[in-house]
Amino acid sequence: MIRFAWQQTRNQTLIAYGLLAIVVIAAIATGIQLSHLYDSEVAHCQPSCSLAAQNYLAHDDFMDKTLDILSRAVPALLGLFWGAPLLAREFETGTYRFAWTQSVPRSRWLAIRFGVGALATLTLAALFSLTVTWWYRSRDKVGSNMYDVFDRRDIAPIGYALFAFAAGVMVGALIRRTVPAMAATLGLFVLARVAVDLWVRPHLLAAKHAVVTLARQGPVQLGIGSSNGGAVHILTQGGGPPNSWTLSSTLLTQSGQRVTSSQMTAFLQQHCPLLVNGTPPPSGGNPANDPWPQCLDEVSKTFKLEVAYQPASRYWTFQWLETAVFVVLALVAAAITYWWITRRAR
Repeated sequence: MIRFAWQQTRNQTLIAYGLLAIVVIAAIATGIQLSHLYDSEVAHCQPSCSLAAQNYLAHDDFMDKTLDILSRAVPALLGLFWGAPLLAREFETGTYRFAWTQSVPRSRWLAIRFGVGALATLTLAALFSLTVTWWYRSRDKVGSNMYDVFDRRDIAPIGYALFAFAAGVMVGALIRRTVPAMAATLGLFVLARVAVDLWVRPHLLAAKHAVVTLARQGPVQLGIGSSNGGAVHILTQGGGPPNSWTLSSTLLTQSGQRVTSSQMTAFLQQHCPLLVNGTPPPSGGNPANDPWPQCLDEVSKTFKLEVAYQPASRYWTFQWLETAVFVVLALVAAAITYWWITRRAR
């Protein structure tokens, strides 16, 4: 039975691993050069590294974009082309009847088909994620916050791929048509990824909080403006420590209370009347009469900002937690598939 399952998926598996080999060879060839370039130009630059980092990031732009696109797409592609057709094709062509009339029970038939595909998916996703993470190891030190590329590095993509495969198998068993099952698998995968990104990941661990001042020379972005033609209000955005993941910024009074809309309106009417009434800042003349810096100075004296963030030290904790979330989702999809095949399918 294992040999038969392998023969059915052999061609697509060999093609996928052949493409992976091409990507690995290209990544090794360019990654070694990038590593030497980083060591020679960026690692020991003094006193300022901005120009050296900019020149370094300009190298291998094609490989950078290609790997970035593939790292987003590979988990979904595994679900579409390996997961969805696995059972849908059996039902669509009617070959499942031959397997079920033999001495092999449905549960064993499903376990072998699912197990062979899941193992191939897990191995390919792990090798690909390892390749991508290795290639970006020096670029990530220069050009990005580790949380900005969270879903394209390390072990999280492996969990995505395993879920995509299991979801594809489940949808294929329910729909029994290959092309509709592939479309539904893509929709389910995207829905799960978006839901976890927006509503699950930020709440996996309690955020840390820091109160920062609104000095315009600091790391806080401060301004006055309006959105969609509404009332003028204070625009603020702050960040946590280096390499942290900023979740939210909340404007507070000096006593630590959240600023209400009425308080903001009253403050702006008192200290920034020209801006509230829509009077533009002067284009010339005495800079001391410019209402913008005067208003912003009053804002920095009156308010402060509370920033909720996840520190860099929790990165790997989030990697393991999110991977576990998608592994659990994959197990749920596998359980539904098992129940449907053994109890409902005819």
